[in-house]
Amino acid sequence: MKEETWEKLLLRYQFAKTMLEKELEIIIGDYEYRTTSHPVEHMKSRLKSKESIIKKLKKKKVTITPKNIKKHVHDIVGFRIVCSFLSDVYDMVNIIKSSKNLKILEENDYIKNPKSSGYSSYHLNILIPLYLEEKIDYVEAEIQIRTLAMDFFASLEHKLQYKLPENIPVYLKRELYSCSEEVKNLDTKMQHLYDIVKKYIDN
Repeated sequence: MKEETWEKLLLRYQFAKTMLEKELEIIIGDYEYRTTSHPVEHMKSRLKSKESIIKKLKKKKVTITPKNIKKHVHDIVGFRIVCSFLSDVYDMVNIIKSSKNLKILEENDYIKNPKSSGYSSYHLNILIPLYLEEKIDYVEAEIQIRTLAMDFFASLEHKLQYKLPENIPVYLKRELYSCSEEVKNLDTKMQHLYDIVKKYIDN
């Protein structure tokens, strides 16, 4: 792939990232205005580097071409939305799915169905429309939505996994999963307290 092609490709994803930032800002802002609720603690976004894209394609053992990038790398544009409570996560999922400017490509509920490591989050792969060169070009992005507790676990788990060899000892896997269960219990307890507080506010 020529350098110019890389530049054009990454520029397209940068445009998509900018558009998604604006779309999320608008739909979340509208929701907060209508409900006087503030479900989002913070939101982060990133654009995968050229080096990271190549590394991912090599890991998948596919040729490095624009076609394969689009086919095999689904998180070049990545967003993470961190919410206060479990109910906020699902509210955010519904808000995003209701957007007329975004198309849902795939969704995975790793909260109801956690990964084997105990990782929990709600993933949405979406298509963002770009109006370039008198045509519509859809660019994929991944949005991860999770609670503060899930984000805490995911961040530490990632650091631990990064330092460990590929074949993690069984007892370490068990310990990690045990920690994820504690995080899940914390989320459940905080949601219960939040539901009680809401009853007082609504009354």
